[in-house]
Amino acid sequence: MTQKNAETLSHQVNGSEVKRSTRIEKAPPDLFDPNKPRLGRRESEPHSAEVTYMHDVLTSNFPESRSLWDLHHYFLGSKGSLKGKEIDIQFDVSFFKDLNISHTLSSYDARKYGGRIPDMAINVLSKSTWSKDLSETVDLCKALGVSFYAIFSPYKVASKIYDPPFLRVFILQEDGSYRQEDLQSITLKEGEKVDEKNLIDISYKLPFRLGLMRLKQHHEGKLSLFRLIFIDPLEPRIFLSKTEKAEKEKQEAEEKAKKAVEEKQEAEEKAKKAVEEKQEIEEKAKEFENTLIQYRKKFGELK
Repeated sequence: MTQKNAETLSHQVNGSEVKRSTRIEKAPPDLFDPNKPRLGRRESEPHSAEVTYMHDVLTSNFPESRSLWDLHHYFLGSKGSLKGKEIDIQFDVSFFKDLNISHTLSSYDARKYGGRIPDMAINVLSKSTWSKDLSETVDLCKALGVSFYAIFSPYKVASKIYDPPFLRVFILQEDGSYRQEDLQSITLKEGEKVDEKNLIDISYKLPFRLGLMRLKQHHEGKLSLFRLIFIDPLEPRIFLSKTEKAEKEKQEAEEKAKKAVEEKQEAEEKAKKAVEEKQEIEEKAKEFENTLIQYRKKFGELK
């Protein structure tokens, strides 16, 4: 998860105080250096790619539920030191099972949706926020009652203890505490089969299991890349993104067309062979008939 801080300025308009973003009022001059990489909202291409991928998979495979990405989430604390206080958390991805929100959102305010808490929240570790994601955000999720809080690293961004492959899931218990489950081995390499021994099973509450895939591509040419994947609860099958589904359908269509061409060629070869066999039989019959005619000329009719 990446983090953004914003201050506000206020001034009087008709006796009322109006807050305006300091992004406009106190914006510093643009110091963009074209010789240096300029990062956007997310810290790196892998970070952005994985957030997009997870949201795509959850949205396309579970349309009856609601998945949000890269939004501020606002909650009202209900216990302890947080009681009555507004809590603002920015998750990379959140998943609400069986929640129908048909319109798009600028942010998620739980008070508008019956105080609904996400069933699962996911943060992608980044160099700037990994420490917070593994500490303060964990405590906030536990206080709010988020059933599953998952953190994973797409490549090496944190201290050695969190070197990828690394997936940590905090699982809410009946007493309100969190049980921690770690996965530090891959579930599969990209393009290979799922190893069901290396995954975290949360399918007793959500419609998938979690695993890690090592990608073929590398970050900056040398760092291994990893992906959080969602696995079918009943079989070793990965839920695919829209792009992956389209690619799979394209490959299946190409294979089907190739098979049809091969079957057509095979049928044509069989038909050609049948014609050749017929011609061979006709030639042998004609040869036999000629032999019979010669025999009759020499010996007469058979008696």
